[in-house]
Amino acid sequence: MKKILLFLVMIACSGALYAQRPAAADYDSEKLQAAKIAFLTQKLDLQPDQATEFWPLYNKFDEERRGYFKQMRGKEKVEVETLTNEEAKKLIENKFKMQQGLLDLEKDFTWKIAKILSAKQAYMLQEADRDFVRHLYKMNRQHGPGPR
Repeated sequence: MKKILLFLVMIACSGALYAQRPAAADYDSEKLQAAKIAFLTQKLDLQPDQATEFWPLYNKFDEERRGYFKQMRGKEKVEVETLTNEEAKKLIENKFKMQQGLLDLEKDFTWKIAKILSAKQAYMLQEADRDFVRHLYKMNRQHGPGPR
């Protein structure tokens, strides 16, 4: 019964996300978050007691992870023709520092949730997260680019 209810919530939320196809900057983050919660809860088969401990940790992790990605994307585009070897070395070093920070964040989060979830659920989370993104892309392709 729980799975059916979660599935219906997921379908309703994902359908509502794409029914009117707002511009990319105007998406409803609350509906997107609700759809993600329903999707991951169903994929991981989270029990209510697990979910109450898991979601605050996941939300904090996701926010910090998005911060790393924003930093990585925010780096200036470098004019390769005028780039010196020393500048290139610094850019490479900074890139690896950010990637290491992201890896450390993910490792810490995974060990924390492995105390709440089963090891199998903790392992499945990364793939379930990717599946959700794939689901969004698929829905976007099916409904076209929408009004701009």
